[in-house]
Amino acid sequence: MDNTGTDRPILTAAVRELAEKTERRGGLLSPFFAGITGPEGNQIHREFFDRAQDYFPGFDLHPELSLKSLYRDPELPFDLSVGGRLDLLATHPDGRAILVEVKGFRGDKATLPSGGDPAHLAQALLYGRMLYDQEDLGLPPSLTIQLRYLPLEGREGFLVESHYTRAELEREWKRILAAYTRQVTPLYLHLLARNRANQEASFPYLSLRDGQKEMMQEVISAIRDKTVLFVQAPTGIGKTMATLYPAVKAQANGLTDRIFYLTPTRSQRQVAEESLDQMAEEGFLIRSLTLRAKEQMCLSPEHFCDMKQCPYALSFYDHLPDANFESYKTLRLLPETILSISREFKICPFEFQLSLLPTTDAVICDYNYIFNPRVRFQDFLDDPKHRYTLLVDEAHNLARRSREMFSAILQKTAVQTLYQGLDRHRQLPGINRGNHQKALEITGRLLAAMDRFEGRILAPAQEDEASFWESQHVHQPMRQEGFLASRSLPENWKSWVTALAGLLTRFFQDHPDFPGRQILMPAYFDLLFFQRVLDRYYDDAYITTFRSPGKGELFATLLALDASRHLTDIYRGRSPVVFFSATLSPLPYYLSLLDARSAVEKPEVIRLKSPFSSDRRLVVTLSSYSIRYKDRARTLPEVAALIRDVTRLRQGHYLVFSPSFAYQKQLVRHLSALKAQDIDFVVQPPRMTESQKENFLSYFRSKNRTKPLVGLTVIGSLFNEGVDLVGEELTGVIIIGTGMPGISPERDILRQYYDQKSGRGFEFAYVWPGFNRVTQAAGRLIRSEEDFGFILLVDDRYEREDYRQLMPPEWKIRPAKQADESLELISEFWQDMS
Repeated sequence: MDNTGTDRPILTAAVRELAEKTERRGGLLSPFFAGITGPEGNQIHREFFDRAQDYFPGFDLHPELSLKSLYRDPELPFDLSVGGRLDLLATHPDGRAILVEVKGFRGDKATLPSGGDPAHLAQALLYGRMLYDQEDLGLPPSLTIQLRYLPLEGREGFLVESHYTRAELEREWKRILAAYTRQVTPLYLHLLARNRANQEASFPYLSLRDGQKEMMQEVISAIRDKTVLFVQAPTGIGKTMATLYPAVKAQANGLTDRIFYLTPTRSQRQVAEESLDQMAEEGFLIRSLTLRAKEQMCLSPEHFCDMKQCPYALSFYDHLPDANFESYKTLRLLPETILSISREFKICPFEFQLSLLPTTDAVICDYNYIFNPRVRFQDFLDDPKHRYTLLVDEAHNLARRSREMFSAILQKTAVQTLYQGLDRHRQLPGINRGNHQKALEITGRLLAAMDRFEGRILAPAQEDEASFWESQHVHQPMRQEGFLASRSLPENWKSWVTALAGLLTRFFQDHPDFPGRQILMPAYFDLLFFQRVLDRYYDDAYITTFRSPGKGELFATLLALDASRHLTDIYRGRSPVVFFSATLSPLPYYLSLLDARSAVEKPEVIRLKSPFSSDRRLVVTLSSYSIRYKDRARTLPEVAALIRDVTRLRQGHYLVFSPSFAYQKQLVRHLSALKAQDIDFVVQPPRMTESQKENFLSYFRSKNRTKPLVGLTVIGSLFNEGVDLVGEELTGVIIIGTGMPGISPERDILRQYYDQKSGRGFEFAYVWPGFNRVTQAAGRLIRSEEDFGFILLVDDRYEREDYRQLMPPEWKIRPAKQADESLELISEFWQDMS
């Protein structure tokens, strides 16, 4: 927003933005800008300017003219400054003037509209009208408008030419600008009202919780100074409000434009939405958007992402302006709201919610949309004009997920799908037979290599093992049955993947529509991402693995062992970021995983104390049982008896976290053998649906139970976090084991990597991520000031000093060496509580 001495504010808009926003037509598959990247477009423009004099002999050429004009309408609350750069104006001594807009395309010109793209024409018309504001040009009363479509690679281009008088250009100018301002006026009015309201509105509670004020002060400082902040804040601080409230205040005062609240669970997204609603009750005005995954937003699953068939994709851009206008009738754009508007206007809900991003104050979404290179809002986030703040909730989860985000998998069955598809479509009209045959040959070589790898790693080690892998360009192999790891992808695989990605890209761009194309796209996108990781990210923090479960399948994985550098590149120097969680311990571990520059450019770090009284929680460690894998069968009967005896002490509700589903299955068998008829048990199945989860929790929320209730679940699964059971709904948590991830070749490679990097490989790979699961599970117990109960940690390793140092000081551990001692401590606690 600007102001040039008048009493009317001035908004700015680029010509291209105006044209795209108002004149884009058709469906999601419309050939808009014809698949050309920015650098490719620049190359086409340079080549055009080099030959421009040949196109316009005898003309004076004015390339790349910067133009600016002001649009005024007394009905609007603002004026609009329109700016842009015209590709070329060619003027002739005889008075003729030709305006030229150059557009590049890839593939066959037959795939483009014969009359050109309406948005391209609108762009040229706007420039035509703006030229008449340049009095020194001496233009004639009419202009020739040319859209020149030029191919990226040696094909035939085409020309779209039309003629407009000055009066006609004026009419088009007013029409396009009226359509644009109709779309932006609601947002302009909202921003004015938002800033006034949010500057004046007060904190939505009468008092602050302990630690909340300090956290809010640090958050607003991080936003103001564009720094990185880590906050370890126990449950009960009110972390969601302590981040959103200062961020909204900072936004109202011009310190940031947009707030992204990132969280991995739907339940936590609901908490963020509820916090915004509470702020709204105090007078805050916040337009928020909650994003949901594409699969969950699809209104036509039988046509999922088939843009030629899906009725919600076919005329998307025709209806988008009206749908956007409708969205301003609500401030809370929830998935249900998006689905409702999308049904009304017959548009794709997922693409619709993405189009609304620039109109929002706060976006609530999963980490993927910011950090995952496959799906992140790259164009939006990397635009230096966009100022945004990242609030990363449950940040300990991002540390784990980041490795998955920056890893890439190439699946043998996917390569087979590509080969079969290429083979079926040898005779497509206009196909480049040489390139097609080359793509088939490369895919065949890749498949043959995958077959060899699969057969070899499934077989026992042989005498020629070393020479065989050397012949396959695999260096320093780490071999187990069904598994192989190498420091890098074999050189021949690299060349095949790179060449195949290029050939397939050309093939799909040349043939945007043929039967069976949709089936090939997932495999093609996997190949593209595999190549992208190989070219852009693969470094000494990666390893290549090959794993085969048999049955003709092989998974080749570019496995990220440490994605911290790639994460850090996304936000450092670009936006303020607040990482917060109740479980960021040990803190140096999470600093190294989330901020690669933390050792050099120290981030701000605060640790807050729990606001709840420790008298209402008992934490007991029982060290008489080993839960190591080799000892589990021996100690299981005693652990089952312990669970029975502990839960009989008081008629309450208890969660028991097993180290694995296999362990839980055996635990159920032993508990059944005890015939504890006076206790009710409910068991989590391995693949639990959302409805099953809610049914499981309903047992705990029931107030009419006459027996103790024991819920059997697994550490690290659905009930580890994002579950709020208050008061008598949960009165005890029993955690069996130390939460360590299962041993696997990949996990052991991770251990080796961090051993070389820090000498703490076992801690990085096993101990610290495992104990994070423990603290998350323990955190289910105390969610409010009224909650109470015990936490029982069962494993002999809990008496070791390294584990004692990991435990939060507010736990005030009571160690027990025998089961009877732990029962006595818990019995005394219940007596004290009563």
